[in-house]
Amino acid sequence: METNNVNNYSSEEEVIDYANTSEFMTFELGSMKYAIELPKIREILTYPDNITTLPNTTDWVKGLINLRGEVVPILDIRIKFSTGEVVYNDSTAVIAVITEDKRMIGIVVDKVDDVQRLDTSTLAPVSDMGSAIPSKYLKGFVRLANNQMLVIMDIESVVHKDELKN
Repeated sequence: METNNVNNYSSEEEVIDYANTSEFMTFELGSMKYAIELPKIREILTYPDNITTLPNTTDWVKGLINLRGEVVPILDIRIKFSTGEVVYNDSTAVIAVITEDKRMIGIVVDKVDDVQRLDTSTLAPVSDMGSAIPSKYLKGFVRLANNQMLVIMDIESVVHKDELKN
């Protein structure tokens, strides 16, 4: 008599606990991969040609654009954090984020990648070593399946009103 194996689960199958996961938009700054929580992102834009520059601002404040009737400041965080050579090309993108105080701000990145679901319980702290961005602007990092490090950015601290004064 043949016995059927009722348990068809492979021990290699990964079980995802969705209670501890969130979706993140991944993007590149220089040679590093970063991520922002998906709910904070309003939309992704190609780098606009029609930015109104502002006098007497720091070099990382690129100016203002009109996005569907809303005035949105554009901040090039690649310049702020010196993540490498700043090039404006077809890959350059602006991620329009909504802050907790309901401001919309566009941040310039080298390239937008994709959306990933990450287990936030595995978030490891980031020291000041290993990232061009100081740790006060980061929430932590996770190791991806390909052993690449993905740094979770604290976008609220990056675009905080006090930061724009510097």
